[in-house]
Amino acid sequence: MNKANVILILGKNYKSTFNRYTFPLLGRPVSQYVFLAALNTPEVYNIFLSSDSKGLLDLAHNEDRINIITRIVPGLSLSEELKVSIEKIQNVLGYLPSNIGVLFANSPCISSDLLFNGFSFMEENEEYDSVVTAMKRGEFNPSRVFGLNPKGNITKTFEFENSKEETYFLDHRLMILRTANILNSKYESNFIENLLGEKTYPIIQDAGIWDIDYPWQIPQIESWLLQNGYSDFKTPYDRISREKKEIAIKKEIGTDQQKTFKVLITTVPFGELDQNPLIELNNQNNIEYVINPINRKLKEHELAEMIGEFDALIAGTEPITRYVLENATNLKLISRVGIGLDNVDLLFAKENGIIVSYTPDAPAPAVAELTIGHILNSLRGISFSDQNLRSGIWYRTQGQRIAGCIIGIIGVGRIGTRVLKHLQGFSPSKILVNDLNRNDELYKSFNATYTTKEEIYKNADVITLHVPLTSKTRNLITLKELKLMKSSAMLINTSRGGIINEDDLYIALNQEMIKSAAIDVFVNEPYNGKLVELPNCYFTCHMGSMTTDCRSRMEIEATLEVIRYLNKKPLQNIVPQEEYDNQLNM
Repeated sequence: MNKANVILILGKNYKSTFNRYTFPLLGRPVSQYVFLAALNTPEVYNIFLSSDSKGLLDLAHNEDRINIITRIVPGLSLSEELKVSIEKIQNVLGYLPSNIGVLFANSPCISSDLLFNGFSFMEENEEYDSVVTAMKRGEFNPSRVFGLNPKGNITKTFEFENSKEETYFLDHRLMILRTANILNSKYESNFIENLLGEKTYPIIQDAGIWDIDYPWQIPQIESWLLQNGYSDFKTPYDRISREKKEIAIKKEIGTDQQKTFKVLITTVPFGELDQNPLIELNNQNNIEYVINPINRKLKEHELAEMIGEFDALIAGTEPITRYVLENATNLKLISRVGIGLDNVDLLFAKENGIIVSYTPDAPAPAVAELTIGHILNSLRGISFSDQNLRSGIWYRTQGQRIAGCIIGIIGVGRIGTRVLKHLQGFSPSKILVNDLNRNDELYKSFNATYTTKEEIYKNADVITLHVPLTSKTRNLITLKELKLMKSSAMLINTSRGGIINEDDLYIALNQEMIKSAAIDVFVNEPYNGKLVELPNCYFTCHMGSMTTDCRSRMEIEATLEVIRYLNKKPLQNIVPQEEYDNQLNM
């Protein structure tokens, strides 16, 4: 995100007894929610309001970062209003912003996350002209009705009358547009209709999340706000300011004799399920910490810009690359919340004297249980039945029991061993295992048979993967391996994205080379690839470790490592040499 992105809030004067800009929702004016979303969109520094509504202008004057564009000519069309506004914005900034996020001041359900994701999409997908919010439902104006093609893009290739296909319409409560297109008159006439095309990406939102046009909409909007972290006393954006206040207090109580030790916490959420990690940090008088202010997985350049002054990093799965570490001039410790290390350049860290620790045991119970859940779902079609029922289809899926299956486990370490133990209660017909570190005594005690990976591919009904991402396991499963599997085989991956070649998996599932797959981890996250087109691929969003107890344990263990380092005590979970060797061979 950069300064070439701007946000423009629009609001025209309405002669009505119902003031849809200043009407209070949970004690705040309607438009204040729109202002909050704009003001808290990361790295969008330029926000403008174009309005002839006195009430709305009065509210905006209280926000220093909102620039006022005086609306002289009333009654302009939307495309005309945008063109006039962009020309004025260009005069103010001295350059033409590349993208403009258009908000309406009576749309309180637009969030900063939605804005940020929309801008990010436009930056990463230059072939698109716009991002526009849409709803799933019919619409009285046929020109605004559309469907989605398998990639999730807009299509108008079918007739809507009496169609059983799902239909949508653009509500345009949020639009992110290329400013050059507007100035070049691309959208001069029939503005909304001309947005409808292959180069428009729709953000589908829940039906019933509207603009505020009528008083009867207030209860439903307030319900939505309450569900999304708003109340009379707080908003989702208060967390950042609260953290800054905590840091300020720590600076006041710190002593001159001790240098402040600065800790950046990038993994989110953090300290929300269990506050003990924050309590431990607060008990150290000379620690100053900051929790990821963007509140999502950081991108490489964002972490590089942020990391410079910090002594320690409590890290998630964001890329901690050579480029990032070259900017980490004070960094002494990376304390990883979790077990995977493929996102950390261990060799460069070691060269520069940066210690790396992790929490290898904490996530294992949760990941193992999620794996069992995926096995059961794949065998019984639980999520498929759920989707059918919600669509009005009563269809009883004919499934399989674990007791009738051959289960293959590739990787029998911390997590794979737990999966092996859990399976004992289901009495599979056979369990086949493979691991680099063979342990026949363990396998014998759990009725498992050691064999090659190829034999597992050929014989197992269910194959579950529990290996780290290394040079030897990247693309472990390609079309070659998938062709060895039974047509009835089910493939489970809760380990790491990149173990399975996603393009090859798509081919295998689409051509029914195997029956199904269940995937929790992806090469690029959040995942937005073509596997979602397939009904025989089931998903969770990298949530293997996300149970209250395991997540809390991961956070507290990572935090205690930082405190041990600060107090010059031995660390308990330093990354072993074999992990460095794995990266050396990549």
